Amino acid sequence: MKKLHFFGLVIGACVVFSGCGQEGHKSAVLATVNGEKITVADMDRQLEEMPPAYKEMFADPANREKLLARLIKEKLLLQEAKRAKLEQREDIQKKIKAIKDQLLVQEVINLNVISKITISDKEVADYYKANEEKIQQYAKGKSFNEIKGQLKEIALQEKQNGYFEKWIKKLEDEAKIVKNMEVLNPKTRKGENDKDGTKRAGTPTGQAG
Repeated sequence: MKKLHFFGLVIGACVVFSGCGQEGHKSAVLATVNGEKITVADMDRQLEEMPPAYKEMFADPANREKLLARLIKEKLLLQEAKRAKLEQREDIQKKIKAIKDQLLVQEVINLNVISKITISDKEVADYYKANEEKIQQYAKGKSFNEIKGQLKEIALQEKQNGYFEKWIKKLEDEAKIVKNMEVLNPKTRKGENDKDGTKRAGTPTGQAG
């Protein structure tokens, strides 16, 4: 009986964590809110969007119910927003477009830069040697091994930034870009009125004299 009980726990864990290689579990319904479903896939998606510390916390089975409660509240708020027809408001549509554009920009950077650039331990060590004096101003005597993790993040980001600048420069060179500097930096045109209201000589203003 104990073995059967243990087997049941394993199956239960597979359902909760949407694992064990069965896609059907992802569509399993965790709750319904006014008839709308919250599935295992919804919970997985929420976890993926969380910072690492929160992922670890909510991966604990003891905290899964808290995450479900959060999803239920979110669903209720979305239903209220739809009931108020907020998505039809022009200001909301503009904000949605802005957010969508930002997501697309971030994703294309991830695809073409972040996912392509890695850094080796040798590169981190070389970065430390090249910047040791400046680094030690903040490291306060800590050894390379003590700050290696932080250095790796900094060196990787600088490498990615360098790659990004070259990549975006290539896109700029290949694109047809026309700048209207007169609109960007409007200058005082000839013929505009002086502060005292008189016209400058020889420059039409388009107004009756």
